[in-house]
Order: sequence, then C-alpha cells, then structure tokens
Amino acid sequence: MKTAEPNTDLVSSPVEIAENTWWVGKREPSSIFYANPYLRVFPKRSANQKRTFNLLIDPGSAKELAVVRAKVERVIGNIDQTTAVFVNHQDPDVGSAAGLLIGRYAPQCHVLCSEDTWRLISYYNIPRDRYVSIERYPSGFRLPNDERIIPVPSPFCHFVGAVMLYDPQSRVLFSGDLFGGLTDKDAQGLYADEGDWKGIRAFHQIYMPTNKALRYAITQIQALEPTPQIIAPQHGRVIRGQYVDYYLERLMRLGVGLDLLEDRTTSQEVLQAWSTVLERIVCLARELISPEVVALLEDDPDLIEFISIEGGQVRILRRGKTAVERVVRLLTAGLSSELADPIRYEAVIAAGDLQLATPSIELEEGGFEGGAVEGGLEWPDEPALRARRSLSGADLEG
Repeated sequence: MKTAEPNTDLVSSPVEIAENTWWVGKREPSSIFYANPYLRVFPKRSANQKRTFNLLIDPGSAKELAVVRAKVERVIGNIDQTTAVFVNHQDPDVGSAAGLLIGRYAPQCHVLCSEDTWRLISYYNIPRDRYVSIERYPSGFRLPNDERIIPVPSPFCHFVGAVMLYDPQSRVLFSGDLFGGLTDKDAQGLYADEGDWKGIRAFHQIYMPTNKALRYAITQIQALEPTPQIIAPQHGRVIRGQYVDYYLERLMRLGVGLDLLEDRTTSQEVLQAWSTVLERIVCLARELISPEVVALLEDDPDLIEFISIEGGQVRILRRGKTAVERVVRLLTAGLSSELADPIRYEAVIAAGDLQLATPSIELEEGGFEGGAVEGGLEWPDEPALRARRSLSGADLEG
C-alpha cells in the first residue's frame, strides 16, 4: 500500500491510500474543513470484461468538481470513464457534483445511494434512469471483475438515509460523515493520529443526533469481515492502522446531540449530588483497591471534560450519570467480582439515596447472596454490604 508522506502535494496530486484507491479531493493549505472524494478503480480481470469499473465515492460539491476532475483524470485518463458514483447522503458539499458530472461529462454514469438520499439528490438534476437503489443489494454489489462492494447502513449519522460503503478487497471503509471532523490547520499529511480527536469529537457532538446512532453504526462496522484496515471519511483525515480501533472505541462512548441536553438543563444542585456519589465510589475504591485510584481517573482522556481533580478530591463538572458510569467501568475493569461488586453497588445505592437516575452499571450475577429483588436485580442486604466494606483488598484476595 502506498502512503502519503507529510510533504505530499495534497493540492494538486491524487493520493493512493490503498491499492487502486485514491483520495482525489480539494485541499487548500491551512484549511480546517474540507470534503474528501475518493476514486476506486476495479481493473479488468478477463478479456470478456469490456472496461474498467471506475467508482467515484462522495464526489464533493459542484463548486469543487474542477479540482476533483483534474485528479481523477491523472488516474484514469478522462473523467468520462467514470462508471458510477456512490453518495453517502444528500448534503451539497459532498454530493452536488454528481448532477454536473452526469449532465456534462459522464452521461452514462450511474448513481448508487439509498432511497432516502435519492429523494433529495434527485434535485441535482440527476436523471431517474441513472439511479440505482442500494436497498436492492443489501449483501453487496457484484462488479464486472467479480469483486464486490458492500453497503453498510449508518442511519442518522448524520442523515436518516446515510449509508457507508465497504470494499473488502482493499479493506477500506468509506464512512461518510462518521469519523469525519475538523482538522488542525497545521496538520501535515493525509493520515489521522490521536491529535485529530478534538476535531472529530467537536464535529460529532454538533452534527450527530445521539450516541445510540453512533453505537449502531459502529456495531455494523465491527461485524464486517474482513475487518476494515482503513476508514476514509467525507471530512478530515484518513484513519488507518492502530487508529482504526482507537477511534472506533472513542466514538462508541462519545455523547453527542441529544445526549448533551443534560448539560444545558442540569442544575448545580444535581451536579453536587452526583459529586457526592462519585466521592462515595472513590472512597470505597481507595479502601478496596488502592489509595492511589484517583491517578487512574486522571489518566483517562475521556473523563477530562466531565470531572475535575484537585488535591486528590474529585468533582463532577457535567453529565453526572455518564461520568459516574465511566468511573465505575474504569475502577472495576479486570477486577474479580469480590472487589468489583461492592464498587458497582455503591454507585447504584448512592444514586438512589440522593434520588438520582440509576447509573447503567453492569452487575455480575451471583455477586451477592440474599437481599430483595427489585426490577429483576438481586440487591445485597445491608449487613452483607457492610461486611464487604469492612474487608481490605488483601483480605479479599486471600
């Protein structure tokens, strides 16, 4: 696989991000937000195949087609050789070039997209007979050279009809707005690193409706075989290698859109109550695990925006329930149920004592014996809980 070095000329050159797969977008120096069209060439595999299948993915805006055209033609000779265009969703900055492409340069070209997307991009003057509905091919398209491309639904990311496209041959996932983001104006090259997280997080928190939509799409990605090695989003930089799992995991946990409404409505009184819950959890964890458990919280980048730590004291800043859930997962990861269960139950009981929403805590079956059953969960009786609290970590391990 060819890669782009930091000094690659992104302004005028196409960049081969995988075999027969090129980034062909417009990139102005110091720009922080731009669209990413891609060209995938499926070469002829036999004498019976009449022509190469050239697929333009998320072609960009009509305004930028001149740049895209120049880069495409450096790869395939003439843009009129474009066989098909795939459009993830209807936004003009990533799809309006399709109408101009078909109307002027490649009239034989087809457009592949969802029915929801078609209802809107049809207004780009795309003839109806050029449209191919991906709903007709849920298991994928078989191309003339016997290779295959697979549509991967990502509804509400950020449009109801959004669909990603997976190329299992090159193992590139064209993810649309998912994994897209703002890019630091001083960033070098085409490939993302951990420094892209701030821009990706900001973009998703503004445009994605809810974490549930993100989780659904990521579940679809994780089910792909073979697993993707490269994620090529519509905006921002291309994700590859170790950063594929890195960003899958971070987006899986990210609160966005409606999830953030709590920040606008939560009173200081409620945040103080969540801080009390957090203090109780940390106090118990210090007894059972280590006096240094706060250091574990300080090292977690996903907690930085939710809590503050000063002089060993922790305080909730925003999204109290989410912060508590994250803290409990961090503190109990890899622990035996003997150590983890008291911390999990402390979170649930402390929230109940202060009339807060019950945190979503994964409770181990059989962690405690006895107690009353509420809502299908077996709660510990108070003597059992007090007995657990009286034991040290060394006692439990012995």
